[in-house]
Amino acid sequence: MKARQVKWVERNEADPSRRISRIGGDGFNHTIEEAIINMHQETCRYWMVHQGAPVWIVLDTRPGPAYLRAEDDISEPDILLSLARDEYTA
Repeated sequence: MKARQVKWVERNEADPSRRISRIGGDGFNHTIEEAIINMHQETCRYWMVHQGAPVWIVLDTRPGPAYLRAEDDISEPDILLSLARDEYTA
């Protein structure tokens, strides 16, 4: 299984139930749907750096649509949302 470092997220402000529309990093750019399928099928895992430490991104399947969040997030995917695409430089 591949492990990819997420370095940016693209937000979809028009759809509050799915605030992230894409994730990406060096050599990849996945829609949120692709990322969810990759994680569900166990073909790829994602991680990010938060406050200098690696954090896994997990698939949350609480009642409602599945979404991605940082493992350390309790209720809202705020850590993952902190990776703004416009601040990422390759």
